[in-house]
Order: sequence, then C-alpha cells, then structure tokens
Amino acid sequence: MATWHNREELEQLVITLSKQGVSRRAIARTAGVSRNTVKALLDAHETARESACEPGIASPPARTPRASKLDTFKPRITEVMARFNEITSQRVFEILRAEGFPGGYTAVKEYIRAVRPPPKPTPSLVTPGYLPGEMAESDWSPYEMQFTTGRKAIVQALSYVLVTSKRKFFELYESNDLHALMDGHALAFARFDACAQQCKYDSQKPVVLRWEGNQPIYNPRFLAFSSYYEFRPLAVRRGHPNDKPRTERSFWEVERSFLNGREFRDLDDMRAQLKLWLDTIVDHRRLEKRTALERFAEEREHLVPLPRHPYDTARVIYRLCSIDGFVAWAGNRYAIPYDHVTDILPVRITQRELFVYAADLRCIARHELAPRGAGLKLDPAQFHRPPQRKSAIDLDQLRLAFESMGERSTEFFRLMSQAAPRVWGAQGRQILLLRERYATLDLDLALGHAAQFGALGCAAVERILASRAAPRTLDEYVAEETARRIEITLGHARTEPRDLTEYDRLPPLSSGVSAKENACPSETDTADPNPTRTSSASASSDTSNSSDST
Repeated sequence: MATWHNREELEQLVITLSKQGVSRRAIARTAGVSRNTVKALLDAHETARESACEPGIASPPARTPRASKLDTFKPRITEVMARFNEITSQRVFEILRAEGFPGGYTAVKEYIRAVRPPPKPTPSLVTPGYLPGEMAESDWSPYEMQFTTGRKAIVQALSYVLVTSKRKFFELYESNDLHALMDGHALAFARFDACAQQCKYDSQKPVVLRWEGNQPIYNPRFLAFSSYYEFRPLAVRRGHPNDKPRTERSFWEVERSFLNGREFRDLDDMRAQLKLWLDTIVDHRRLEKRTALERFAEEREHLVPLPRHPYDTARVIYRLCSIDGFVAWAGNRYAIPYDHVTDILPVRITQRELFVYAADLRCIARHELAPRGAGLKLDPAQFHRPPQRKSAIDLDQLRLAFESMGERSTEFFRLMSQAAPRVWGAQGRQILLLRERYATLDLDLALGHAAQFGALGCAAVERILASRAAPRTLDEYVAEETARRIEITLGHARTEPRDLTEYDRLPPLSSGVSAKENACPSETDTADPNPTRTSSASASSDTSNSSDST
C-alpha cells in the first residue's frame, strides 16, 4: 500500500495512477481510501483544469442574501406545514395571500421545496414467491403499427412468462379474442414442451365472463382448454398490475428491444422477426449470471407435460353459400365447389387457414386466410367456374333443395318450374337464400301460402315471410337444430314444481302442544307410531306421484 502524509501527496498519487490507466477501485485499494474519495479528487482535478479562472486567483465570494417578502411569513408557513403534512404549495400560497402576503407563488413554492424533506422512496410491492413450475403469467398489449407497405394495423401482442425461470414467449395477432388466446398458449406450450401448473390472467372476457362478488365466472370454452392441458387459470382484478408484474414488465422489453429500431413489411414478416428475436436475444439474456435457457433447464422437470395432440383452437361457424359459390368471412369471400350453392355449411377457421365442410362433414374447400377486411375474392383453380351462359346452379339441384324443405315447397317448385327455366331458375335461387334469415319451417309455410294464390316470385314470398315470420340469425338456426336433435335423443323430461298451498293446509304447531295432539283426528288415528318413518314414506310417495304425473 502506498504511503502519503498530506492531501497534496494523496492528490498527486491518485492523479498519477489514473493517468497510467489504473481503475478507481485499484487506486482506492492502493491509497487506502474509499472510491468516493478517489472520484472526488479526480472530479476536482478535471474541474480545475477546465476552469476559466487562473489557478492562483480565488473564486469570488458569495453574495449576501437579500431580504425577501417571504421572510415575515416563514413562521406561518412552518406552522401550516406542521399542522397539515400533505398540504400543497398552492394551498399555502392561498392562505398567505389571504393573510396579506404581497409576493408571488414561485417564491412560496421554492421555499417549501427547500424546507420540506423529500419524500421517501416507495419500495416495490412484495410479490408472492412460487415453486418451480407452479405459476405463469399471461396478458395482452396492443400496438399501432405502420408497415413498410403503407398499411396501418393494430397488432395485439400476447405474452406468456414462466415466473420462476423468467423464460418468455410472445406471439402477434390481429385480435385478442378467445381463439387467438388459446392459439397463443398452444404455441407457447409447444415452444416450452410443457406448461406451468397455474397461470394468472386479468379479467379479460376470453377468460372471465363476469365476477360474482369476489368469485370469477370463467369462460367454459377456456376452462375446457385449460383442463385439456391440465393447468388452472387464476383470475386477478383489473387495475392491479403488481398481481402479475412479470408479464407487465415483459411488454417493456418488447417495446425497447423488439419494436425499437425495426421495420416490418406485414404481420407475417413481424412474426418471423419476433421468432428470431426470441431465439437469439430473449432466451440468451442473463439474469443472476445465468441465461433464461439455463434457468429453464432447472424448472423443466417441474412443469406439466403436454398431451400427445395439441388442442384444436379453431373457430367453427355456419355460413350460407352464395349463388355464385362463395362463403364470406372477415371481409373476404372464399370459393367452394359448385355443387354446394345455397347450402348452409360448417366452416372451420384457424389463425392461418379456412376449411369448408359439406353436410356430411367432408372437407370440400381449404383456403389460406386472407387479411381481415381486405375485400378479396379467393377463387382457386381447382374450383372450376362454369361458363357464363350456363345456369349458376343446376336445375335438378334446385328441385332437390325445394323437396328437402317439405311438401308445400315441393308443390311450389312444381308450379314454378312450369315456366321457362331461365325465368324461374333465378327466382328459385333467391328463394333458397331466404333460409339465411328465416327458419325452414316458416319458409315452407310461406311457399305453401304463395302457391295457393299463384304468387310464384321471390318478392311475393319475401313479403309473406315479413308479415308472418320473425327473422333470425344463423346462430339461432344452429341452436335450434341442436336442440331438436337433443329432444329426439332424450325426449321431454320436465319436473313440475309442487303446489305450495299443500303446506298452508297443514295444522300449525302451538307451544306446549305436541304434533300428535294438534293433528286432525283422522290423521292421528292412522298415524304410524314412528313419525320419522312416516315423514320419509310420505315424502317418497309425494316424489313418486310427482314423477308419475310428469
């Protein structure tokens, strides 16, 4: 250790070692002083070298403070601040002005800022600890993106973070609905080859339908998804970000490290760059001298293993095929084989593809999903369009469609088909499209009524439906069809409520009188000596009678 006897020798030693490239830590050990002392000496040396004054000239003395208008009011400020700890400078200024203070607000604010102690730093809230593999956190964050093609879009980023190892997963979607949430989780599970035992969410509708007091009512579809992967969702209230701080902090990482300084052509290009960022940056960031992959290796054995097949997160809807052979979804039209015109068909939609099935659930069309609202008309080559002069739908197919709706529709078609095909073909197609808004039974009744009066046009049938039937949606059509099939399978089974007036006819129990003494004579004569057994038998008899009547 170097020796020094006065401050000048210490300064000379510190400056010499610093010019030789020795670190401040090493200088402090050599000189036997603290690093703060070394820093102060070096800063003072640099300031003296950069100063405009000569080294031998003393700095000018500080000016004597002038009298202030606030001097006579300072005791009053101290009194007010002692009485009201959280009082603001504006409120103190108002009090002083009411008492004759001639100065301005700035002087009051600066004085209070100087005499009031600074607020104590608020420590971060303590978050609960979890065992390895026990907990994960997930949330959404929207970002308004400007792609290089000029298109603007709101991109929803999904985050899934393992609490113990801090390993993260992100995915991007056009919406944050239930199907996107399940698809993102399935991709996260596939990347980790496992999932946590529990996962925290806020009160987003895909997870929590509503709250009953402090009890969350979970979305049944998401519960089925979580049951398949054997993890338990844990809902937290909105406005409590510290309940899931790791996923909240993860979006700061997305904004600073991923979105910052990058350009994207479209959403697919953004997803590709996101995957590369996860593989090369996020998984290799060090925390506590270990990367996320190294920490994850220790947590891996505590996670829940995945099933053999991933969960089907696709959306299933019903769509009516238009006259020109297309089904519509999200602002685009997708072609299907020509034989299914005017049919109501099930459509399965994933995040990237669209599948159309026939009534017997054969897959008849498969399309790559177009951007939402693009207004595209997707017509692949395998679905050959007929020549323009050919009828847009085969006439025999029209006849079969009318016959499948009922006897009245069959008779209506017989009368309508007596005219030239080019006249009644278009009318028949328009009538079949009315099934999208009206029930098949209502349409069959309307066609029977129209046939009685010879009104064989689509406009007349539509007027009859408007006056006699209520429009409904395709969702209601599917629900009615499902209810009909359940009714055929299970039949009617309803339990009627009992008439509560039976209890009004029972004799009341008065104090000091037993139930046997207060009962009617006819009842006491025939009563069983064991009242408990009698009550049970009576209850059983009432239940059996109710079931028989039902």
